Amino acid sequence: MENIAISKEMSRSLWRGVVLLILLLSRTCFADVLWPEDKQRLNVAINILPACLMADLTLSDKLSSSGKLRILVLHENQQKVALTVSAGLLALKSIANFPLDVEIISTSDRQKPNLSPIAALFVATPGINSEILNNWVEYKQTTVFSPFSGDVERGAVAGIYVTDRILPYINLAQAKKAGVVYKPFFLRIAKQYYE
Repeated sequence: MENIAISKEMSRSLWRGVVLLILLLSRTCFADVLWPEDKQRLNVAINILPACLMADLTLSDKLSSSGKLRILVLHENQQKVALTVSAGLLALKSIANFPLDVEIISTSDRQKPNLSPIAALFVATPGINSEILNNWVEYKQTTVFSPFSGDVERGAVAGIYVTDRILPYINLAQAKKAGVVYKPFFLRIAKQYYE
């Protein structure tokens, strides 16, 4: 009887171990998977972000002490996606003739990033909690830029609006909270969200 009980317990432990292994492997293998639409939005957004930043009349106030525009790339459990976005931004080399300093941060990071002036927080993964977006806007005075559908309405300062053409999408209330002052011409061409 005792051997049967031990055998059943070992079987359960083995089964739990296999299930845990499958869960860990599936999380690792699928952690960096995005829908094709989200990948397209990211690619377009890398080219729209410079226009949004150059339209900010206070951009020169957001330079780091080394004279660079700091852009943080925020992700949630998708490091590879953040690395791809970071590489795309670094390929731009400069925005408004200011060199770029691009850093990757995660929503799970325990260590807070250096909060010296940050020109933008680029959201690299969909579904980031709106509280996180709002905290960056209100307390860190940062242009939160997200290409994902619904994020401008949920608290991002800027993003993209997709119909038959692609336009910058601006949340004016959030822009005001972040201390962003857009050029009038930019506001005429951008789609605006009003709360």
